Amino acid sequence: MLMMGVITGVVIAETVMRGVFGISLIVTDELSRYLMVWTALLAAALLVYEDGHIRIALLPDALGPVGGRIVYALSQLVVIGFLVAVIVASVMIMPSITKQNTVTLHLSMAWFYAALPVSSALMALFALRNLIVKLRQPIEPATPPLHR
Repeated sequence: MLMMGVITGVVIAETVMRGVFGISLIVTDELSRYLMVWTALLAAALLVYEDGHIRIALLPDALGPVGGRIVYALSQLVVIGFLVAVIVASVMIMPSITKQNTVTLHLSMAWFYAALPVSSALMALFALRNLIVKLRQPIEPATPPLHR
């Protein structure tokens, strides 16, 4: 919320400065872009925490409670594996990025590229948490369809 507030404030300030005073804030574009990346990736992590990403449940529903749980577990393990690969790759390139600075903010690009490994680590932890929670739930028996 704080980052979205800063983005909104900076963009409004830029609009007013250009429209009223005819001058521009030099940091607006860069700051809003990098904060938007952080915001989007942290929001994705929040969605993983809430198990809220869109998924197609046709196969798990068709397989019943046990089969659905197996499909869910496999899908979470694939997601965790992918996120671990993203973390490893992004951490490997971080040393080369630390030498680059942003044009207007004069900050190391590592501060902004860190959004990827940080959010991926959060997503991996949350996906693992969701998997453990799901596997600890008792299996509910399948309910037969209602006949009329």
